[in-house]
Amino acid sequence: MSPLERALAERLRHMAKTARMWGSPEELETAAQHFVHVWLAARTPGWTFEQTHALWAELGGPFAQDADEHAVMRSKMWREEEEAARVQVVMGFASVWALLERDAERGAAVGPWLETLLDEPARAGTPDRLNMVLFSLMGFVAKAPHRYVEALAAARERIGGHGLRPLCVVAPPGPTEASVAWTRKFTSWERVVRGLEAVLARLEAPPG
Repeated sequence: MSPLERALAERLRHMAKTARMWGSPEELETAAQHFVHVWLAARTPGWTFEQTHALWAELGGPFAQDADEHAVMRSKMWREEEEAARVQVVMGFASVWALLERDAERGAAVGPWLETLLDEPARAGTPDRLNMVLFSLMGFVAKAPHRYVEALAAARERIGGHGLRPLCVVAPPGPTEASVAWTRKFTSWERVVRGLEAVLARLEAPPG
């Protein structure tokens, strides 16, 4: 594997190992799927997201379940204002991306897809999933992670009135408990982790 592929594999393993840090099972799975897409697009010129989606389905995805719990979480994040939440996410991350100090190799591989998502955010699904995809991809590209975290906190403060509040939350300015995913009864974490392990095994298998 190339150094980039090894870095992507390491990041995906880290995500699987720290699954509950990634919001919800659907957020974890979606972020991982976009990392996999970057990997496959770097390996195969002309690779499309539709092909990534087909590979995911071939391996048993989507892996996340808990549809009702995810719906409750999202109803608390933005109620009926889904598009406003999506706009906030794009505005916040676009401002961070514009000034982000980037690792050259990772930026070259991830940047085109990340910018596609900023232009076509619905490709990442609901605003919480978009938020997690952009958060994780930019974190991978950032040359100075601590400065990335500071810039993201500033964007959150500017848009939501609090440096720790996710950009997909639509509510009066200030802190909120609307995004506290760990209070919800998600049951499909392990199913997502096993799915990610299966995807990694396919990507790391010898050609042929």
